[in-house]
Amino acid sequence: MGIQMLMTVWIAVLVFTVPGLVVSWVSGLKVPWALAASIPATFGIYGFAAWVLGTMDMRFDLRSVTISTLIFLVVALLWRLIFIGGWALKKRRKQPVEETESATVSEETTTSADEITEENIEPAEPAQKRGFWAAVYGYMRNGGILDHRWLLPAAGVITGAWIIIDRALDLLLSTSHGLDDIFQGWDVHWHASTVRFIEETGIASSTLMGQLRNVETQQELFYPSAWHAGAWVLSDVANISPIAATNLTGIVLSGILLPLSIALIAWRLLNNRGLTAQLGAGLAALATMASPVLFWVGNYVGAWPYVAAIGASGIVLALFMSVPAVPVRIFATALAFIGMFQLHPAPATIVIIALLLWWLLQLVWAPSTKVKGFKQGVLIRLKDVGLIAAAGILGVLLVLPQVISGSQQTEDVLAYSAEEAVSRSESWLMALHMETRHVDFFGDIDMTPVLVLAAIGGIVALVWRINLWAPLFYFFSLALTVNSLKPFGDPWGDWLTIIGGLHYSTGHRLIMPVAMFTFAAAGIALAAIIRLICLGPVKKFATVSSVASVVLGLVVAVPLQSWAQDFVEEGSEKTMLAPHDDRMVNDADRAAWDWLSEQPGGREYNIMGDPADGYGWMYAYNGLHSVSRHYAWPAAGEGSATAVLFWWPQLLGTGTDDNPDQINQVDQAARDLNVGFFVLSPWPFWAFQDPNFRMIDQLWNTPGVTPVYQNEQAVVFAVNDMFTDEELDQMREDGNSPEPLPELETKGELGLAETDEEWDEPYYHRPTDAAETGAEAEEDLPYAPDPSKPSFVAPGETTEKPVPTSTKSGQ
Repeated sequence: MGIQMLMTVWIAVLVFTVPGLVVSWVSGLKVPWALAASIPATFGIYGFAAWVLGTMDMRFDLRSVTISTLIFLVVALLWRLIFIGGWALKKRRKQPVEETESATVSEETTTSADEITEENIEPAEPAQKRGFWAAVYGYMRNGGILDHRWLLPAAGVITGAWIIIDRALDLLLSTSHGLDDIFQGWDVHWHASTVRFIEETGIASSTLMGQLRNVETQQELFYPSAWHAGAWVLSDVANISPIAATNLTGIVLSGILLPLSIALIAWRLLNNRGLTAQLGAGLAALATMASPVLFWVGNYVGAWPYVAAIGASGIVLALFMSVPAVPVRIFATALAFIGMFQLHPAPATIVIIALLLWWLLQLVWAPSTKVKGFKQGVLIRLKDVGLIAAAGILGVLLVLPQVISGSQQTEDVLAYSAEEAVSRSESWLMALHMETRHVDFFGDIDMTPVLVLAAIGGIVALVWRINLWAPLFYFFSLALTVNSLKPFGDPWGDWLTIIGGLHYSTGHRLIMPVAMFTFAAAGIALAAIIRLICLGPVKKFATVSSVASVVLGLVVAVPLQSWAQDFVEEGSEKTMLAPHDDRMVNDADRAAWDWLSEQPGGREYNIMGDPADGYGWMYAYNGLHSVSRHYAWPAAGEGSATAVLFWWPQLLGTGTDDNPDQINQVDQAARDLNVGFFVLSPWPFWAFQDPNFRMIDQLWNTPGVTPVYQNEQAVVFAVNDMFTDEELDQMREDGNSPEPLPELETKGELGLAETDEEWDEPYYHRPTDAAETGAEAEEDLPYAPDPSKPSFVAPGETTEKPVPTSTKSGQ
């Protein structure tokens, strides 16, 4: 990785962390926790600002993002000041005897894994007696930046993130176009189009994505857009293209979040701040790269916002768990929650279910503060659950309008299914060994050592820390995965499908929390083994044992990171490079789009084609206005201009039965949709998709369009009705098209020349008579079903299609 690329990566890190870091810190989090919360908090700011700006018809740009961040900063400061004021008032009301009793605090006074702060204890001496700088040092020492307990976890997270990002970027940079290489897949097409849309329109609101997707109807669409908003900020700050920003965001964001999330899960498995937890968190983060189903398969399938949200889920869960002990974190927790939700809503189920199990099986029995008496015990438990609920309710209220807007898409998500032809025992084994879809890219790998370590780590957490919630959550997540592979019978199958359906009921998505908890537990096991070897349980050797444990942990980290890289070397290469072949878009397509962008109307008119062949990538690539911005069809419906132009393009300029010069319904559809060009780039993405031969074959003989460019499989047709003869002549000038274009009939040959000069001029046919209206026009309207359901076969056509031969690879 070169220096310039390294600088771009650092810009990405700063763009994704700084706003959330500053706001979280000002709201009351100390630096280590503010760093941990920074990314989901940042995307909480981006996503919420994008929605608010969208409701106010204001542009999402650097100026508005900066102002929005400052507003969050002011609110965070007010929250902090109000909280400090409340704490000071509570302090003044305390009796002297209470102050004396609280002067000395040991780790046993709380069951939380959080730092000791001024919010939950009293200082041993007043600050006036100790001196200002002594007070500052104490503040920074207890859970702050000077607290050594965050160093080992941070080292593991930073190293674990770096080896993932470095490997992924090295592979991406080896492709034909490096950081700007086009990912040949469904979801990333949409992600890159969204980043381009934000650049063009300033619209980044999740509730306004219908303006991007549904060119004709502008039908409303909810799509979480915080990920894309952050990617756009990166593209603007780093001065890189939307495609480059999309690729870089997909790597950097998930590359950081996944190790950090696993480290915090490991921290919470033991729920204390001891050396075992520190080592376990660091080692678990370091080993994250070795999980095929997290970063690598997640990257391959293009579910980049989803994987980022999965990575954020462990962070948000840890923040929620810290709220009862440190209530000042409510604000930052709510902000991080909405950031995770606006990356992708589905992982909210991970946080909610794990949090519910933790509260029921741990916090109820060991509340955040030890108290005496039944009444005090009830009150502290009510306080704990109330504080958690407060953070959750605040987060939900902030995203509720978006939730309501997106509820209509829930049924579409729940309709997905990815069942496998496996037996019940096979489904359990697949889930247990994390061998879901696409893991075969990694060859004959054996996860048994990781599973054995995870089992040891689970036993350590269960026996030593009485941790029941984590094993139950693990088995629940495992059951969700199994149910997606082979559904259980009623009622369990239906209940699990409701939750799994929010994750598209796909095993390769549902397995991700299973993998996170597995690797977190494995890290705990390694740490426990290291502590036992170094005689950690022997108190008289405590100091020597601690030093020896740290040294041994650092020694173990070296082969561990080497193993993690070697373990996925084959699979990481395949999962990164397979989507970067020429299956959908190759250099011929890029050249065609570059040429088209310089032609008359190239940037003004909409451009029609078949979304299944990937032509819509032109929008993300250089801003050409394709009707399709996704491989999936826009919401247009039967009889729409989009449908008519897709099914009947060969009727452009053919007139009607009564008048060959009359504007027909297809001509009118092109006018209504402002379509000036057709761009063809066969063949379709999937083998089961039928090529649209009405475009591929029949447009060459359609009187209302003219071929103006051909380069290998990429062909451009201009709609004559939208251009003058001079403009069409200009596009067809010798040398413009890499391959020769067919000769056109001249006005002289057709008997249409009125002067000698017109004799050799090519003839461009256009309908000249007004369109029919009323019932007669309706009778002539060809059947045009919703193109998202391409099952229609026209009269005289056959369902048997010739096997296409493509100049693109991967077909």
